Parts: sequence; structure tokens; C-alpha cells
Amino acid sequence: MKFNSPATLASIVCSAMIPAASAQPGTSCTTTVSVLSELPGHFFHRLQRRSCAAGCHPPPQEWKHVIKEHVIRQLVEDSTNHTDSHDTRVAIATFLNKLVFNTAEECQDELKDKDLCHNSEAVQPFVDCVNKHAQSTVADSGPDLFRHLNEERCKEATEYFTGDQLWQVDFPEHIKGYIKDCHRL
Repeated sequence: MKFNSPATLASIVCSAMIPAASAQPGTSCTTTVSVLSELPGHFFHRLQRRSCAAGCHPPPQEWKHVIKEHVIRQLVEDSTNHTDSHDTRVAIATFLNKLVFNTAEECQDELKDKDLCHNSEAVQPFVDCVNKHAQSTVADSGPDLFRHLNEERCKEATEYFTGDQLWQVDFPEHIKGYIKDCHRL
């Protein structure tokens, strides 16, 4: 599509922002943005801890296919159930996939020939890169997600993504599927 004038382009961009603005994100949503920016770092740390302890050494090329199937898809289901926001399932899935996998793709060169089970000093450049790119991913793709949220849903999302339900119950349960299959991959 070709735009005839900068004014036309500006009005289209502004009208696209109206749904996001109408959600009226407040303090809880600001906290949620921060929490989501930290999510990939927490995710890879826990993936490292659980999979390495089980003798799995997940290289980046396994993450998108296997981790997406065993973990991310189920975490989307868990998070939408927890926040009672089933209408946001597609937006959350799209957002989490971009957040975790695009960030990992951007940073996989930092691992060089290593996997997540190398010593923490060797993996730290990857973790630093993930944390850096996660912030820009949230800034770029967050508005699509946040137009579905309100103050109450932001509180629930923050609670879920920082709480024991995710990190002590859901994540360990879902990573079991990957750990069970990792030696056959």
C-alpha cells in the first residue's frame, strides 16, 4: 500500500494507537512491562538449571521447535487461565514467542559453540544480550498485547509471571516433557 502524504501515514499510525490508549494502562501495567522485559532471562536461567541437571544440553536450534511445543505453548494456556484472559491467547502467544525466540535468535552468536550448560561465565554474554534485546522486544511488540489489558489484568499478569505458580509449578511441569525427550533429539 502506498501512502500519498505524510499526513495520511500519521493518521493511520495514530488511529492504530487508539485501542492501546483506550486500555488505560496504569501503574500495574508499567510494572508488567518491566516484568516481561526480565522474562527471557528468567526463562533461560531456569531452562539451564533444569535441563542441565537432567543431562540435557539444549542448543539454540532446539529451542524454537522443542521448547515452543513443550513449554511456551502450555505456558500461554496457563497464563491465560490464570489471568482469565482467554481472549488474549493469540496476542500472548505471539508476544511470548517473539520475546523468547526472537531474543534468543538475536543472541545465539554470543554462545558461539557452547550450549546453556557451559559454565556461567561462558554463558553470561548470551544472558546479557538476552536481557538487552528483551527490553526492545517489549517496547516493539508490547503495544499489541497491552491493548487487550486493563489494570486488573496487568496485576494478574505481573503476579503470574513473577510468582510461584509459574516458576514452581507450571514451568517445572512443562519442562518435564522436554527433559524426557531431550536425549532422543
